[in-house]
Amino acid sequence: MTHAVSPLVAPELFDMPPDVLWLSHCKDGPLPRASAETVRALLDTELRPWDLRWNEDFLDVQRSLRAISATLLGVDAQDMSLVTCTSTGLEVVALGYPWQHGDEVLIPAGEFPSNRLPWLSLARRGVTCTEVALWEGQSAQHPRTPDAGIEPEQRLLDAITPRTRIMAVSWVRYQDGIRLDLNRLGRGCRERGVHLVVDGIQGAGTVASSFDGVSAFSTGGHKGLLGLQGQGLLWTDHAFRQQLIPLGTWLSAPDDFSQGGSQTQSNELWATDGRRLEAGSPSILSCAALASSIRLLVQSGGAATIQAHIAQLQRSLLATLATDAAWSAEAGRLGDLLAADKVGSILSFALSSETSARLLKAAETQGISASTREGYLRIAFHGWHGSSDVERCATWLLSPQG
Repeated sequence: MTHAVSPLVAPELFDMPPDVLWLSHCKDGPLPRASAETVRALLDTELRPWDLRWNEDFLDVQRSLRAISATLLGVDAQDMSLVTCTSTGLEVVALGYPWQHGDEVLIPAGEFPSNRLPWLSLARRGVTCTEVALWEGQSAQHPRTPDAGIEPEQRLLDAITPRTRIMAVSWVRYQDGIRLDLNRLGRGCRERGVHLVVDGIQGAGTVASSFDGVSAFSTGGHKGLLGLQGQGLLWTDHAFRQQLIPLGTWLSAPDDFSQGGSQTQSNELWATDGRRLEAGSPSILSCAALASSIRLLVQSGGAATIQAHIAQLQRSLLATLATDAAWSAEAGRLGDLLAADKVGSILSFALSSETSARLLKAAETQGISASTREGYLRIAFHGWHGSSDVERCATWLLSPQG
């Protein structure tokens, strides 16, 4: 590598020993130390509930998470809802949309169950869920590996019919790492009168977002956002949100719940902002942890800066692998995808199961953690990685064991 790349986020901010190389935030992101300290401080209030302050220790924690997540995503905090995970955010849309018998929802083939099962469950309401192959040969018995020539957005837009009401996609695909162009999809869906709903968990925190033409965006917080399992976020467009049947929970009223014993009476049953879609009391500990982690990402430059940093590391790794005959084809394929802006923070190498097994076994002995999904070996860089991590990763992949 000609230019050394320093980490954007100091590794010392995590509880990671020097001998650990964590390349698996696409599976679980490490919680920063500061976020853990925030949780410990809040946990003390549970030991002494008589000291708990309703506004500061409950309502303000939720407001803080909505505000800082809106800053990271570049949206209005009024449009943010707190959900437990990606799945529950998508379920809010799937179960709350005013479907009619004969309506259709489109999803890509090969989606993670979070963005598949909620739509398939609508069959009992007379709604058809159509799965669309994103490139020729994707759904074959021996699937074709994606390359830079694929046009998944166009294939999805071409599949829209007069019955289509919602298109639901993963922003970054969990197995092959392909990133969809939300701007292109959003414009196309809007022109055709279709709502675009996004599973954003594999891109949130590591890819710059733009929601022009998007109706809803759901993400869990425990991967690129570096929060805890069981806390997520849902963004909805204001007009779209008003179409959804609200959950009707006690915190979704127009005015904040009062501890004084009397509540404000209103002709409106539910808030019009993101609270409208929230399912009752959130985990304040998880909210506080995620807010602290997202604040660290914002202070490190935000998603666009982190995305550029990761891309630099990815190019460096692929350039090294391209010099080896055994890796040159995959390095070239992924390099072309990266140049075409069709990759998120996951480099997914299409390898035989035997090769992946050998590599993962070798990785264990070297303190390296990667993961496999659907025939792909996944390597996911983040803001705390730098050139030395790329070199270590390359040495592992090029080792005789691999």
